[in-house]
Amino acid sequence: MESAPARVKVKVCGLTRVADALACAEAGADWIGLNFHPASPRRVEPALAAEIVAALPASCTAVGLFVDRPPAEVLATAARVGLRVVQLHGNEPVDDLAVLMPHLSVVRAFRLGDRAAVDRMSGFLHDAEGRGCAPVAVLIDGYVSGQAGGTGRTIALDLLDHLPPLPRLILAGGLTPENVAARVSRLNPWMVDVASGVESSPGRKDPVQVAAFVRAARG
Repeated sequence: MESAPARVKVKVCGLTRVADALACAEAGADWIGLNFHPASPRRVEPALAAEIVAALPASCTAVGLFVDRPPAEVLATAARVGLRVVQLHGNEPVDDLAVLMPHLSVVRAFRLGDRAAVDRMSGFLHDAEGRGCAPVAVLIDGYVSGQAGGTGRTIALDLLDHLPPLPRLILAGGLTPENVAARVSRLNPWMVDVASGVESSPGRKDPVQVAAFVRAARG
């Protein structure tokens, strides 16, 4: 008899309020994301981020999102906020992972707009593996020029079909309660990541939409 597939994990990114974070955890989110990118409308100040982290139940892990910040800054912010997991969402080199990974679990994000981007991702991961600092998970996001994420842009289906094997794949990019089930069925990711798809406004999560997303992802 075949075993049942593992339950897909859910990450809700771009939290800016304690109440929203608790509602996401109550709905079944495994991870919540705290965005420290200065240009993002979902940016959260470290003091508030620390309040959110302190309020979370043990069942829900907070992840700090950074875009092209020096590793020393990432380490300092993570220590101040109480983070154990960080997500690098820019063009960070393998050297940054080598500095961070003795202290933190690192998720590396890649924005995929064409086959060349998939090839660059594969090269990066091969290099990181060879240097003993492979990320704990790989997040793939939609690509919009000049924007680091949270754009609501989905990844083209033909690119999803050409991904290398990624055992801890986090699928992001334009996911909503309406389309997540089909994408999970097609790709069987380890985790799905949503931000704008469950918001009433940037950084403000709609608890009804969050609950609907979690149900659909695991349906």
